[in-house]
Amino acid sequence: MSGSNKSQLKPYILHAGESLPEHDAGVKASISSTGGKLTLIESHTNGGAPLHLHTKEDEYFYVVEGKIVVKCDGNIFHAEKGSFIFLPRDIAHEWDVESENGATVLMITVPAMLENFLHKFHAADSKEKRAAIADEFGLKFF
Repeated sequence: MSGSNKSQLKPYILHAGESLPEHDAGVKASISSTGGKLTLIESHTNGGAPLHLHTKEDEYFYVVEGKIVVKCDGNIFHAEKGSFIFLPRDIAHEWDVESENGATVLMITVPAMLENFLHKFHAADSKEKRAAIADEFGLKFF
């Protein structure tokens, strides 16, 4: 194989509790670590996200601990430990935690973007800035 065809991506391992260097807590795979192919975030949360849709990527959840409820396209999914949910782009959805002690959810987007969106969105100090960030990433909130 010639050097010009070799991937610039590097294999890596993150152990329990570790995140990618220079990323927010829980980020296991990012635009930079996967060449933009996917994002994976391990989220320890007590709450979810209001009704929104992604225009540029599909979203996936895998419930590691606890229970969440996902509403999407007329469906209500009650997802417990071990459940997997697929949420295609351009279909509005919302989700929340149902278990008393929170939930641990693997949140995945294909292609990658979620880590950058969440970092910028949570750092924004006004509703107007959050709206501009959502627009930049192709997310629509209702």
